[in-house]
Amino acid sequence: MPANSLGVPTVSIVMPCLNQRKFLPEAVDSVLQQSKIDVELLVLDPGSTDGSRQWLESIQAKYPERLRLVFEKDRGQSDAVNKGLSMARGPILGWLNSDDRLRPSTLETVVANLRPGMPEWLYGRCGVIDAEGRPAANAITVYKNLRGWTFSRFKLLQENFISQMAVFWTREMWDIAGGLDLERHLDMDYDLWLRFSSVTKPKVIKEYLADFRVHVAAKGTVDASRQLDAAFQTAKMHARGLGRRGSIALVIHRLLSKRTELAYRYIKPKR
Repeated sequence: MPANSLGVPTVSIVMPCLNQRKFLPEAVDSVLQQSKIDVELLVLDPGSTDGSRQWLESIQAKYPERLRLVFEKDRGQSDAVNKGLSMARGPILGWLNSDDRLRPSTLETVVANLRPGMPEWLYGRCGVIDAEGRPAANAITVYKNLRGWTFSRFKLLQENFISQMAVFWTREMWDIAGGLDLERHLDMDYDLWLRFSSVTKPKVIKEYLADFRVHVAAKGTVDASRQLDAAFQTAKMHARGLGRRGSIALVIHRLLSKRTELAYRYIKPKR
């Protein structure tokens, strides 16, 4: 376990970034301003043209030991996350997109609930915010909190109720489950949770750990229908060999996807 002056495990957060200058400062600050924790933030930018790189370089001197910048081409978001986690020095890992944010004291909670050296993972509650950082889509928040109150793999096969930015894991879990699938661009997190859950159940944290930002350029807004279709195909792959139980999960998944698609038409931003 890496040594540090705080006497706690280092947490490494990987942040893929591409042209998110508007939201990047809040995302970065939400990680680097975590207290009582030795945190490392790796930001991977394959070629932003909106000033993101310049802003990151301007603050690096303020966090010489905590902020690492990787400016090189990649094969997409999954490749960037895999690359960042391969470079990370911490035994506890996470992934935060550059338009989302962690809640204060999140990493202190994470360190208290994960044991480095063991293949473990956890997820907590996640809020939804708009482009200005105000609470939004409260119905989604309430629904996901209810679905995620308890965990079962059977329930996860029915739909992805776990918010990516509120999930953390040990390096042992990552090594056993393997990295993100580079061929997945919309549901790589869902595939990862299903692989994690084939190793062990997660710890379920009842506290809010992060906020997911909805805005017109967000992948989940632009490609919501395709994302739901991709998730169904992923569930179908993981349900193989489960017999009738797997078939039931897939029927429920398809029904819930249709309901979610209709709901998103009214909840998610149009412009």
